[in-house]
Amino acid sequence: MNRIIVTARNEVGVIADISAALAEHSINIESINAASDSGLVILMTDAPDATLRALADAGFRAVIGESLIVRLRDEPGALAKVAVRFKDAGINIQSLHILNRHGDHAHIVLSVEDQDRDKAAAIIGPEYIV
Repeated sequence: MNRIIVTARNEVGVIADISAALAEHSINIESINAASDSGLVILMTDAPDATLRALADAGFRAVIGESLIVRLRDEPGALAKVAVRFKDAGINIQSLHILNRHGDHAHIVLSVEDQDRDKAAAIIGPEYIV
């Protein structure tokens, strides 16, 4: 899954401006994560390439990157097991967030350096990659 990283100003209305720019182009936001202290907004949409164009037209700088969607048991320590395996393999997790929870499982979205993506997927195991 592609994640889009937007460099934004830390000011009132940024999320309103981003979401309005995407709405004008009928782009659905599937996930969004913003941290005002970093000035970054990370989102996923149903149309990544159109999202980049819409954001550029609205004056935002954005880049696209590939993410892994992982299905884990929704229980204490499940994420820690994955994170420790990445740590032991020397793989840096660039971003991570819980996408949703269903029953006894959770879907998380995580991103690593491009050169580590295949190694990360192998560590997680194909049965857990969505």
